[in-house]
Amino acid sequence: MTGEPSMRTACVIALTFLVLAASVRAGPVVTLSVSPAVISQGGAVVVTVTGDLPDGTLQVRFAGRTWPLYRDSNRWRTYLGTDPNTAAGSRAIVVEIVDHDSIQILARRIITVRRVAFPRRTLIFDPETLALLTPEKVAEEQAKVAAGLRVLEPAQLWSASFRMPVAGTITSPYGVISIYQGASHGWHHGIDIAAPEGEIVRAANGGIVRLAEPLPLSGDTVILDHGMGILTFYMHMSALDVTAGERVHTGDIVGRVGSTGLATGPHLHWGVRVNGVYVDPLLWAH
Repeated sequence: MTGEPSMRTACVIALTFLVLAASVRAGPVVTLSVSPAVISQGGAVVVTVTGDLPDGTLQVRFAGRTWPLYRDSNRWRTYLGTDPNTAAGSRAIVVEIVDHDSIQILARRIITVRRVAFPRRTLIFDPETLALLTPEKVAEEQAKVAAGLRVLEPAQLWSASFRMPVAGTITSPYGVISIYQGASHGWHHGIDIAAPEGEIVRAANGGIVRLAEPLPLSGDTVILDHGMGILTFYMHMSALDVTAGERVHTGDIVGRVGSTGLATGPHLHWGVRVNGVYVDPLLWAH
């Protein structure tokens, strides 16, 4: 009988040790939410991560690349965009922590990307306009845009829904394949809104002006930074009413409709970019 208490004590100690060992081996408790679970090419999802996260750099892996996560109060959040090149079907969203040379998977979700049959369009430019389309002009424009977007705001600057920047007729939708000079020149990164020359163009939401200048192909262009990797583009305008570094609010005037750059007539090219991926602007405007 004298050995029973010591035996019970030994069992309690052993059980406690096993519980502690299991808790040490267990990974961090992380909650991952993804919305929506089903999108079409050109759509975007919002990813939210909460929990007791270990030390290291938090990132998301999706569609063959990594995406940043942004601190938002007591959680981390980001937006993942898709485009016509995003493979349709079941796609994994994986949250990882990177610490030196090691990568630890914290959570994983599956979403469905639906394929979209994007249309085609044939464009006819006059010789003077077509002369703008050279490798040198393309490189010059890309360099100017890259310089303007070197620094972006990590915090969310927009509120509520985005608004259409100008009233008019959509003459070219998102994702359409452009054909001119008998060859395909990629897909349309935004929408074209036909409107009278000089019509006021307004900011789709609050943000910071990162670029406001003439570009060789896109003409008079404004790019707004709305935070968390969300950008809006306003192209081919006839006038610019803002300057780089300026803070704007929803509805502020940013420019006027025009046909500068590689354009066939007065219209506004409006685009939305989500952490480097051009998505369908109409899915953001209400």
